[in-house]
Amino acid sequence: MNNDLYTYSKQMQHYLEAQEKRIQQLEQEVKRLTEEISVLKNKPPIHVDRIEYKFDQLKVESLDGTLNIGLNPNDLNNIDELAVNHQPVSPSPFPFPHREQVVKEMAKELITHLDEMIQETEAQVGITLDSTYHDFIKQDVERQLEQRIHMYFDHSLPNERAPHQFEHLKEKVFEKVKSDIQVALMNFITHSQGQTGGNQPNGI
Repeated sequence: MNNDLYTYSKQMQHYLEAQEKRIQQLEQEVKRLTEEISVLKNKPPIHVDRIEYKFDQLKVESLDGTLNIGLNPNDLNNIDELAVNHQPVSPSPFPFPHREQVVKEMAKELITHLDEMIQETEAQVGITLDSTYHDFIKQDVERQLEQRIHMYFDHSLPNERAPHQFEHLKEKVFEKVKSDIQVALMNFITHSQGQTGGNQPNGI
């Protein structure tokens, strides 16, 4: 019990220090944005003439790019706050013991389900992709997994970080990331039909 209280007090100390640092960063950011807005207000308006695109002349030769899990990975660093009960809550690091090991184990478990999730999504939309696209999907998802898991841990609420709530929080983060993957797979496979024609189960 004493160890749990000590651990929790240390976590709260880290949390408060991170909050103070975050407030300072936000104050600097507000100042910078205010200055940028002032500069933009003084700039003359930009006029753009009509732009016409001829989409019938476009041809997709290959499918590449990035499969984004829920959000573009570049946006993960730009998420400044969440709203809880209509009150802003800034994310802060959650330095729980063996964090890197826990995140890697969670990512590894999610990866073991990837093939099954891809096949289930293909069955739902009636599209079967070539195995090379399966490899592309898995590589892109694996590349983003750990960053996504870290993000959800850092967006957890203080009451979720208590030692006796940690297993529940792990399960919650796992299910959130899994749900993000499923949404990303659905969007990717559905859009692939329009881009490349896809491979229908009947071979057409």
